[in-house]
Amino acid sequence: MKITKDPKTGKWKLDVEITKGKRYRKTCNTKTECLEYYHQLKRRQADQEHYDRHDNRSLKAIVDLWYEGRGCELVKGERIRRILHSMADVLGNPEARKMTPKRFNDYKAIRRIKAQKGKNTIADSTLNNYLTYLRSVYNYLIAIGEINYPNPLAQAHKIKVQEPELAYLTRDQVCLLLATIEQNFKHNHLLLVTKLCLATGARWGEITSRKVHHFKNQQVDLTKTKGKRIRSIPLDEELYETAKEHLEAHGSFKCTRKGFAKAIKLAGISLPDGQNSHVLRHTFASHFMMNKGNIIVLQNILGHTDIKLTMKYAKFDPEHFKDAINLNPLAQLERQ
Repeated sequence: MKITKDPKTGKWKLDVEITKGKRYRKTCNTKTECLEYYHQLKRRQADQEHYDRHDNRSLKAIVDLWYEGRGCELVKGERIRRILHSMADVLGNPEARKMTPKRFNDYKAIRRIKAQKGKNTIADSTLNNYLTYLRSVYNYLIAIGEINYPNPLAQAHKIKVQEPELAYLTRDQVCLLLATIEQNFKHNHLLLVTKLCLATGARWGEITSRKVHHFKNQQVDLTKTKGKRIRSIPLDEELYETAKEHLEAHGSFKCTRKGFAKAIKLAGISLPDGQNSHVLRHTFASHFMMNKGNIIVLQNILGHTDIKLTMKYAKFDPEHFKDAINLNPLAQLERQ
């Protein structure tokens, strides 16, 4: 510690290193003020070390703290808590402050071994999601002052995964699918939900949860969405009236994703692994851009909070990358 007086200003300057590599400097009117500030820093450091040394709460305990303050507000909060509890069990529920990137790598290795034995297969993208969940738990508790140590998973690396194939249905496949549903499924539930998803770009659950009061002013109101924002999408008059009459008669849409998967199979349509009803949302967005729709309008229709999520559909715009045809070296040779 060093306290010196500036001969020009008459003020006192404190220069002290409380912990290795971290210095504090302060200018005060008197030497006493400098000493008081120094002792304040010492007490703060002692309290911090005491807190860190005695914070032996388990991983499950801090997950529950996060759930009480933040997770319970999320649509998938309860599911995330179950996932993180399961992770803690696999790792022996260690002290939260002793969680490290290596320990998370151990968890990944254990899950992969189980996958090789044919149990509980897990994708790399799912493991990345789990890392994001756990990081968020630490970040939230740090932000509210519940824990005073750095996020132990801040340096953990995500697995680099192959970008998934963006599957969508062609116009002929859409016609084939609708005809197949009409011929093989009764009561019109599945057909209507499929048409509404294709007409609005809504997620399957956003449509199947609709009631008659969500249809008004020739549009459908999508509430309780993934982004927690209400979206109102206009509908063709015939589809709007058909959907409204159907809900007035039946009260709700009575169909499942399994039913849709069966319809896809009956139609002889092949989809990439992991794709099911979400192909309808991709189909809407892809055809929207093929027909020269505006990317910002598409973002609002789909309810994306980040334009980056919507940009993957930009490649379907006929003008997208059109210069590749005219500006490549072969085209230049031909012109010469």
